[in-house]
Amino acid sequence: MSAQSVPTGSDQSVNMPVPLDSETAMLLRSVLLPHFEHATSWGDLCRRLASKGYDITFRAGHLVLTDESGKPVCTGAMIGSPLSRLADRLGRPKLRSDCSGATATLQN
Repeated sequence: MSAQSVPTGSDQSVNMPVPLDSETAMLLRSVLLPHFEHATSWGDLCRRLASKGYDITFRAGHLVLTDESGKPVCTGAMIGSPLSRLADRLGRPKLRSDCSGATATLQN
């Protein structure tokens, strides 16, 4: 069993996702986790997720999955693929940070 933290006030300022209910988490995990596990690079992961209507961004030090409108859906950890595990396997992501340093996107 894993614990999920509730977003703090500072997390909400960078628009962090709220914890998922268990049913939603299981549905997302069953559909998206194979793409996280089989991706061979950060670019490959982005392409795989885009085919399902999702994108990756980084907020407050977390990998955040967003929908097509940019709304945060969940973190990688919420569906079983934390940023640390991905970075160990795919290498450190090359990021482009915003001016505040609170959010970032993958750099191509």
